[in-house]
Amino acid sequence: MKPSNTPAHPTDGIARTWTRTVLTTEPADHDTAEAAAHAAYRTAGKPEPTQFIWCPSPWAALELIRSFLEEGQAPLVNAVRRAVLNQALSAARTPLIDRASDTDRFSAFGEFHSHFERKGFYGEQRYDGMDERYDLMERPYRCPPVLPSERSALRPVLHAVHQTYRHVLSPAWSAIDRAISADYTLQPAWYWSDEHGLVDQNDEARAVVRYSTPGLNDRFFDPAWCFYPDLMVMAAIDTYRRVFDTDPGAAWQGCRDVALTSGPWWPFPETVVMSERPTLLTLDEQDRLHADDGPAMQWPDGHHVWAHDGVLIDPPRSGSSTSGA
Repeated sequence: MKPSNTPAHPTDGIARTWTRTVLTTEPADHDTAEAAAHAAYRTAGKPEPTQFIWCPSPWAALELIRSFLEEGQAPLVNAVRRAVLNQALSAARTPLIDRASDTDRFSAFGEFHSHFERKGFYGEQRYDGMDERYDLMERPYRCPPVLPSERSALRPVLHAVHQTYRHVLSPAWSAIDRAISADYTLQPAWYWSDEHGLVDQNDEARAVVRYSTPGLNDRFFDPAWCFYPDLMVMAAIDTYRRVFDTDPGAAWQGCRDVALTSGPWWPFPETVVMSERPTLLTLDEQDRLHADDGPAMQWPDGHHVWAHDGVLIDPPRSGSSTSGA
């Protein structure tokens, strides 16, 4: 029997694009990333930044962000990253929703909200860490329902990207969280945080990502998810663009190009905080963060993470702390 020449599924390349942004150790492209950040500010209707500060690790970046917040500077994460990407996702989804029949939309709407109820997102009291209480049964997501065709295309892509969160980003950012963010000082710089708290029923990207990734539990307090979920949203936008041939517009291109050329970043008025990529990242055969006899992940300033099988561990007692040098 001849070997199969069946072409790869069209979503395979999309998944590779967005998982590679997590797994690459190539140096950040400063010039391209800064030009893309300028474009993101313009798209958001914000004055363009006048200063870029490149930090040698996410540790250093978040320490700098802490100092900005303590000085009273307001981050632009919501305006420049979250709102812009939601705009692009909505633009990419609209043609599919418009073409769907009333029957299909009604059926998808019921399945959409039943999913969240079954998975525990509705009907439970949730807290934002302060004093607000949310009953999601009373405030369900208000975005258009996800159609079966959307979900079948999104699921393999978002599953692949989510695996990099679970097995690579989550242990790395847990180490960061142990070192510098044991309280809520940095909450204003979270990606999914606003004046209403942690639950925004109008956030289309969040609803689409959750619905299309059934194994994604409530990740309100996962540092990687709080600070750096853009990759999931951009993978979704890219899927609509390349699978359904819809046009997300130019709104997302700045955020996309920053993500593809640098580490995590945070926009502020006049200043952008950028972080370098790791210089070392080792995985096991199942693509989990892993090293037998040394750090599994390390950045240019020496900060590092030890992990076995995708789980954060402490380094040997003779070594430095988990958060690195």
